[in-house]
Amino acid sequence: MSLSKLLDDPLIAELLESKSRMASVVAHVEDELSLIAASKHFRRQIGFASGSELIAARYGMSIYRGLSDALQLKQGWMGHVWLDGQWRLVRMWSHGRFGIVEEEAVSATNSEPPRPLALSPDHATSTTPTTVVLQLNESGVLRSVSETTGTFFNQDSTQFRGLDASHLVFRSDVGQFKRLIDQVKFKTASARGSFRLRNAQNDVVFFDWTAVGNGSDILLVGESSQHHLETALIQSEERINSILESMNDAFFAIDLNGYISYLNAKGAELLGKSPQLLLGRPLWDRAPHLKNTPLFQTVNQAKGNLQPETFQWQDPANEVWYQVKAYPSAELISIFFTDISSIKRTENDMRHQATHDSLTGLPNRLLLAQSLDELLTNKQVSNLKLGLLFIDLDGFKAVNDTLGHDKGDELLIAVSKRLRAVVRNSDIVARLSGDEFVITLPYIPDQESAFSVGRKVVDAVSKRPFELADKSIYVGASVGVALFPDDATDVEGLLKHADIAMYQAKQAGKNTVRMFHANMSEVLKTKVNLENQLHDAIVNDRMEVHFQPRFNPQGQICAVEALARMRNEEGDLIPPVEFIPIAEETGLIVPMGEQVLRKACQWMSLVNQQLSHAVGLSVNVSGIQLLDGKLCNTVATVLEETGLSPALLELELTETVLMQNHLAVQDDLMRLHALGVNLSIDDFGTGYSSLAMLHKMPVQTIKLDRSFVSELPNKPDSVIISRTVLAMARALGLGVVAEGVETEDQRDFLVESGVAELQGFGLAKPMNAQDARQFVLAQELPATALQWVTKPSANLEGAAGL
Repeated sequence: MSLSKLLDDPLIAELLESKSRMASVVAHVEDELSLIAASKHFRRQIGFASGSELIAARYGMSIYRGLSDALQLKQGWMGHVWLDGQWRLVRMWSHGRFGIVEEEAVSATNSEPPRPLALSPDHATSTTPTTVVLQLNESGVLRSVSETTGTFFNQDSTQFRGLDASHLVFRSDVGQFKRLIDQVKFKTASARGSFRLRNAQNDVVFFDWTAVGNGSDILLVGESSQHHLETALIQSEERINSILESMNDAFFAIDLNGYISYLNAKGAELLGKSPQLLLGRPLWDRAPHLKNTPLFQTVNQAKGNLQPETFQWQDPANEVWYQVKAYPSAELISIFFTDISSIKRTENDMRHQATHDSLTGLPNRLLLAQSLDELLTNKQVSNLKLGLLFIDLDGFKAVNDTLGHDKGDELLIAVSKRLRAVVRNSDIVARLSGDEFVITLPYIPDQESAFSVGRKVVDAVSKRPFELADKSIYVGASVGVALFPDDATDVEGLLKHADIAMYQAKQAGKNTVRMFHANMSEVLKTKVNLENQLHDAIVNDRMEVHFQPRFNPQGQICAVEALARMRNEEGDLIPPVEFIPIAEETGLIVPMGEQVLRKACQWMSLVNQQLSHAVGLSVNVSGIQLLDGKLCNTVATVLEETGLSPALLELELTETVLMQNHLAVQDDLMRLHALGVNLSIDDFGTGYSSLAMLHKMPVQTIKLDRSFVSELPNKPDSVIISRTVLAMARALGLGVVAEGVETEDQRDFLVESGVAELQGFGLAKPMNAQDARQFVLAQELPATALQWVTKPSANLEGAAGL
């Protein structure tokens, strides 16, 4: 039975909760009978402490042994003990491996207490006898004892009858006692031996014993022996010395005046002198550096304070760390020096790992924050500023993607070395995460000093290539700078504002430095708010899709372009030029693009069911969507779900994305083409298309950028470019769509030049889904073909977007 199950027993629980019963739970712990639980009344009477010493101190060794032997046999036990001027009955019930002990007062009586009789731990002074006699049977049970024995145990000699004689023997000598009895019983008629007796006052006396057979009994005659006591003391001292010499700890015993009384070999080694030169000498003379430790104070206070002292100390001679434990007593102070250098090294390693970047060895965010906090709270320095540079590498992702993460790690290590080379020893260079670094510049006079270091950082990173994988790699650094106390007065504020300034450096073209200004924070707040609105709109499927028709030269609607739209909290439309860049920057463009594609295809499929001639659908695709690698599967799934024919879907891809990533996207373009989807190049003429690449790509249409169309037909350069593009498209078998048509002159010129399709405010503005549906259905009437729907306008709907 476990202790928890025992304590869950209602009867046991009731007993231990009692405020009037003296009860306890005992059990054997490492062969010692120990008290492990006690009732509230018991604890109030004597205090509570676990262990065997409490049982022996309260009941004496005789009862202790009686209880212990009975519990080993899983038997009960009962006896009397003289406590606090009265006899008390002690009973134990066996409960598995546990014993339930209860004591209660016995009413005053002249009769002897009932047997079995235990010995009293009376505190009267006992007399050490010269000779004692014990008579016992072959089982070791006492028949009688001499009066001197009763005197030693402070009991009437007649009361020992029936008691196990081993209960009188000192615990560690019981084996010798039993061997002496067995020798008489089984080998010789008499035998000699030595063992000790111990009374209830813990008086221990050595006796030389002669044991002889006396019929069926055994007679033991013991004579006290001072020689044995002296021998035991010598042997005990030798054992202690042997233990101390075999220890790995350095040990000293000094008197209360600091003089060395004893030291082991490790102690002499610690002080660097032979034991002969150290014994009897003041410790402080031989080890003056110990005066600067708590040990010196402990020795000086030992006469009035016997409390142990523990502290850690580093030996200045060899930088070894020790844990020092001093134990004062009435005459001596025992001092142990334990070598904890390996523990200290482990602690230092763990502390370093917790506060430093494992790749570069630079301080991490935690150590940076701690160091900054100390610098910002230094009241001794005034009229000086602290600069904080927030650095983000430009082009690091491309290195990771093309050369692999191992080379990316090499680049970060090389960058960290260059950063440390451009700052002072007092400056801190830290790595926050990824390709983000921070430099602190304590105690600078002005912002120009911080800006100057920022320029040095940009130059150190960008002007020389990094050699990686036998390649010369160039990267840049965008640096934002914030000052204490001008821009912020706490750690988080400095980091936040420097980060905002760094973002502005990115927006300004990268590889440059920007100082923080208060208005930057407002810009960032607006950006964060818009990002949250965008995320909410995507998650809750609240993105709108508007449609702008495209017309053929005969004025008939041949396709519509789907455009992503989002409203703010007030319900007003947000310009796409504001939320599209954020969507691309955060990666939200991927789920947003899929949502727009699905809604547009579903709308087109439903509208075409009401038309005699199906109309095509054009959907813009971001470069991030194209590089994501999942676009082809997404398109195939959406077409299958909505039932729209692949031949009616056209995906518009920007010229720059296609030309810069033609190798990476070639396979996906071929897969989309294999689905039957049409591909077009949007904003053609603004990038740097290679005719060779254009010829290899499965593209069917190009869209002439509005910047050329807006200047037609009056500007000769635009006329030449437009006709050149049209001639090239005809030669390559590509269709041409002119966007941004706003005037009749533009329309007429483009139609005469052979443009296949036209789109723009001059023909039709973008409309919401309901209005677009009605417009498309109405345009089936011949009389309304190619009529002006609205006058040219700079309306919000004309802005570019998905």
